[in-house]
Amino acid sequence: MTRVRSIALAISLALGAVVPAVTLLAPTAQAAEEKAAAGKITTKAVATPLKAAQEAMAKKQWDTALTEIKKAAAVEKKTPFEAYQIDEFMGYVLIQQKKFGEAAPVFERMLNSGLMPADQVDERTKTVAQLYFQVKDYNKAAQWAKKWLEKHPNTEDMGILLGQSQYLLNDFKGAAATMTNVINNAEKAGRKPDENWIQIVMSSHFKLDNKDGIGDALKKMVRHYPKPEYWENLLDIYRRKAQGDRMTLGYYRLMNDVGVLKDKGDVVEMAQLAIDAGVPGEAQETVQKGMDSGTLKSADKTEQGRYDRLLAGAKKAADIDKAELASLAASAEKSTASGQPLVALGQAYLSYGEYDKAIAALQKGISIGTGVTDIDEANISLGIAYLKKGQKDQARQAFNAVKDGSKWSDLADLWVIRSQAA
Repeated sequence: MTRVRSIALAISLALGAVVPAVTLLAPTAQAAEEKAAAGKITTKAVATPLKAAQEAMAKKQWDTALTEIKKAAAVEKKTPFEAYQIDEFMGYVLIQQKKFGEAAPVFERMLNSGLMPADQVDERTKTVAQLYFQVKDYNKAAQWAKKWLEKHPNTEDMGILLGQSQYLLNDFKGAAATMTNVINNAEKAGRKPDENWIQIVMSSHFKLDNKDGIGDALKKMVRHYPKPEYWENLLDIYRRKAQGDRMTLGYYRLMNDVGVLKDKGDVVEMAQLAIDAGVPGEAQETVQKGMDSGTLKSADKTEQGRYDRLLAGAKKAADIDKAELASLAASAEKSTASGQPLVALGQAYLSYGEYDKAIAALQKGISIGTGVTDIDEANISLGIAYLKKGQKDQARQAFNAVKDGSKWSDLADLWVIRSQAA
């Protein structure tokens, strides 16, 4: 799990730099003098500096504008509306000056005043959440993001802001749930979720020591971003849960297919399991590939000798196996009471890369059904044969034929994902 841990740490560092854009709000107020004429700003000590502030704002003289606004704010006897109007101007100027920490409570005060026009409440709510996130007040950012989402559930940008805030507040359970919802909504809309979103979910589950959650997040990751490091982590989790040698061999096959079978111990174990499973051709290919890549190369003569003997043994067994294939095929074809001889024949053909013959034998054996040692394993073999031929739809049909709840269902699901990413 070392790589998962490194990913979790990377997310923790990266999130500090994630800053949603703040909506820049133009003041909705008319000129202060017009407000006064309408009888809304009646205090001259407020109206005069606000008029001067608006003139400065038109020229983008933000410091001058803020000085005038503060003069209006200092007036003791002013109406609630006048106080609101002062905040309207002040909030806008502070955002222009990028003084987000000062602007946030101003807009929050306006929202809580009860004077904000109804058609502005939603966007200002979003702005407050964004402002607090900008200044790393993640608790406040989360509070205001939730207010928005209560009225507008499943809104992507606010969902992301909430999920990030929750993660940075160490609310990993909340972050995982929020970001999973964001990801699911993107997938339902036919869009590819951002890699960062899935990383947050994965990292949250890592912090919670939730291995099932990590596995589910990694499944999402390899479906959309099939990078070797993600496949390596995912298959490490599932291989450790494998029930028996044949299933372990199944996970090694997938590791080999996605290019993450790189540990010399894993290569040797896969080869030995393949010999035990009666497919020495696969063992020979695995060892040879390990030698060609340098994985099974050692300066230690004793160690290298073990690899050489393993290859020689696999080759000898494969030569014998190949010589017997014709008679095995004839015998299997005569077997109508049991489908297992045909399944075994198909798996042998698969190990030698004879995919058409493998598909024909496996299909016939599976269709007989009776006597097949493990029908789900047979369907996975059939799916692999189709996938090797590039027939992805037929491969998925075979993988999906594995029964739900079967001990092979996780591996079948992973091969489906592989078929989508291949």
